Amino acid sequence: MNINSTFSQNYVANLNLMSSQNYFEGKNLYCKSENPEALKLFNVGIETLYLNSSLNKKYLEKTMSCFFSAYKKDTTFCDALFFTGYTLRLLNDPKALPLYIAADSVFKKSIEFKTNLAAECLRYGNEKTIKIARKKYTEIIKLLPESPEGYYGFALTSPILGDYEKGLENINIAVEKYKIINPKLKDDVIYLQGILLSMNNRHNEALENLEKVYSSYKKDFNFKVYYSLSLLKVSEEKKDDKMKKKALSIYEKIEEKDQIPKEVKDQLVFS
Repeated sequence: MNINSTFSQNYVANLNLMSSQNYFEGKNLYCKSENPEALKLFNVGIETLYLNSSLNKKYLEKTMSCFFSAYKKDTTFCDALFFTGYTLRLLNDPKALPLYIAADSVFKKSIEFKTNLAAECLRYGNEKTIKIARKKYTEIIKLLPESPEGYYGFALTSPILGDYEKGLENINIAVEKYKIINPKLKDDVIYLQGILLSMNNRHNEALENLEKVYSSYKKDFNFKVYYSLSLLKVSEEKKDDKMKKKALSIYEKIEEKDQIPKEVKDQLVFS
């Protein structure tokens, strides 16, 4: 699986939807400091972060400095540590990841800590960080079993880690929980479920999902690979030459054919 894929990009892009708005306003802190100087610095950081809607780099650097100074005043202040990492992430600074890890190790029951840590791990996209992300999503499921986010995140890592059946099981759970919140599913959820259906050789069902999100994902590498595969398999089952030609047409649009997993590429035979 191409790990620099839509799977991780979608999750990072939608991160703000998975975080507590109150927490990011500096409320409901997990390790609130009793040190007045640390609290003052932290509150200045929150205010400047809130006002800097354009994410101006100069002001982000000052904001990060406020948060880190608050943490240095009180090293038990895990929220200041987390927001230092969060601001570094907005600056695309790689030091964000170790600070997220440190904050999560200090306070182990924060959904915000875990979702942001997991999303940052997905951005790196290597096997080590993907495994950390998986661990965090598993912890989220245990902490908030009624929330869809842990199940969605677990499923998001499955195409990369190769446990496709578990991935499908978790995205199906996520779908049912998302429907309770809003019956209209977002495209990224439908997309991921479609990919996992294809990976589990449930190609008729996969096509139903992938065709719903065609306009959103038609240029995506993984979409083209698995849409082509499911079209081909269903066309063979139905002896539908028109569908087979469509599968070939989608396949021919894949520029990075060398990145297609071997077990998939071996099935993409059109002769």
